[in-house]
Amino acid sequence: MEANTAPKGTFRFQKVMQFAGTMVGTLIGSGFASGQEVMQFFTNYGINGIFGSLITMVLFGLLGAVLMNFGYQFKHSKKMDPFKFFCGKYFGAFFEWFTILFCFLVTVIMISGGGATLNQYFGIPNMIGNIIVALASVVVALLGLRKLVHVLGSIGPVAILFLILIALIALFMNFDNLPNANDMVAAAGDKVVRGVGDSNNWWLVAAVMYVAYNIVAGIPFLSLLGTEAASKKEAIWGGIAGGALLGLCAVFLNLAMLSTYSKIIEVEVPALQFAQLISPIVGLVFVIVLLIMIFNTIVPMLISVANQFAKPQESVTKHRAFIIAIAVIALIVGQLPFSVLVNTIYPFVGYFGVLFMILVLAKYIYWAVTGKDGYAEAKAEREKALEVLNSSESK
Repeated sequence: MEANTAPKGTFRFQKVMQFAGTMVGTLIGSGFASGQEVMQFFTNYGINGIFGSLITMVLFGLLGAVLMNFGYQFKHSKKMDPFKFFCGKYFGAFFEWFTILFCFLVTVIMISGGGATLNQYFGIPNMIGNIIVALASVVVALLGLRKLVHVLGSIGPVAILFLILIALIALFMNFDNLPNANDMVAAAGDKVVRGVGDSNNWWLVAAVMYVAYNIVAGIPFLSLLGTEAASKKEAIWGGIAGGALLGLCAVFLNLAMLSTYSKIIEVEVPALQFAQLISPIVGLVFVIVLLIMIFNTIVPMLISVANQFAKPQESVTKHRAFIIAIAVIALIVGQLPFSVLVNTIYPFVGYFGVLFMILVLAKYIYWAVTGKDGYAEAKAEREKALEVLNSSESK
């Protein structure tokens, strides 16, 4: 994070848009780019899924505003803990550890997604593809090539723009199919796999679950991002703008897949399929971009999970051993089909994300009813605790 040098109270439109872009680049990763997430949580609900993707714009915007405002409010605090602040001591501690579990589960999904991509485009068997992706990720993680990961990660915004561009092209080329979306979904029968429920009527629940599981991983990051804001207004509008862009990306990708539904329903990586429908060259470029995004997701996840069990500064050998062990376990679980893992893991995480959202809502309702300023009270308690600590140390 860059240091914030703007005067307090400043509102910078350019900074708001920068926040929005960063939020999109972080929360929309390789899982989104594959198209499988959007397929299961929006597209497979037919026309109703379009309304679901619009709902996500509102929910992402609200949560983005809440979390970035939290970061702004505690920007000068030595330790920010959004989980314990919003969820209390015990639920907060649970969510901290659950986030680590989610990082591992994302690693599992990405290994499977990488194998599915190599299989769909190059014809490499899934198991071999999974091993290639896992092995490459472990090698980079063990060698500590953080600069390489950082360089690859910098293509994130470009990759998202590329994805949206090919989605719009696919939509334009197949726009006449859009009115028949519900008929195409119905005709697919048992091939349709929905994130939640077994009919198009579950679209609203699916939209909420989509936001819920995505926000779990974004809570610490968005809170930290809020510390860069120069004002409360800047933080809140940064979250709102980021949420709007996130939802808009889901809308475009969903529309593209609805318009090409009959051609992508049977594949594991739907977005790759409609990229190939546009042009073989576009398909090849998309494969490269998607694999880089998958790789760039796995490496930080491996390192983050391993850090919870052994810090590299304490024992490099143990840290490396945990990286290898975590990758092996993820590889074994990742042999399940990509679509099955997405359909199993993301709804599971989504339930806990919904719990977090409910606790945040309850907190704001409590403040509104009692007229209390939760942020001011928390700051006062922290300052009092520091005074007591400093006083005891000076004696």
